[in-house]
Amino acid sequence: MGEVREAENLAAAFEHTSELVSFLAAQLAVLRTQAQTFLGIAGLCISVTGFAGHNMVNAGRLSAGAMVVGVSLILAAIVITLQCMANIRWVTQDLGDGNVELARRVLERRNTLQRALNRAVALIAVGLGFYVMAVVLAALTKGGWTPP
Repeated sequence: MGEVREAENLAAAFEHTSELVSFLAAQLAVLRTQAQTFLGIAGLCISVTGFAGHNMVNAGRLSAGAMVVGVSLILAAIVITLQCMANIRWVTQDLGDGNVELARRVLERRNTLQRALNRAVALIAVGLGFYVMAVVLAALTKGGWTPP
């Protein structure tokens, strides 16, 4: 369903503007919570790198390279997520042109934020994949494992 159709449906479903504003604000709050979760996951990876990264670097180029790629992707995700969180526009700033237009503007913002957060979570997922690969390579190298 497109934003215009969804906005029309919401405007029809909510009799009072205050109810619509509350509903739309709650949807944006979900995205903020999602963004905070992403930052927590990314922060864990950065913290672990601080005290264990030297093991991955000392294990060789492949492990070090995987760690650098993983951390770089996670840092890019952090930047995207912070941009989403720093871009504050209150739902009440969109009041004035009727409920359909209010809903359309907020839904457009919601969808833009959701697309950005989808990019961030994809970067986190791929970055964590590289990071785990670095940890495994370091464990195999430092543990003295050799292929059969």
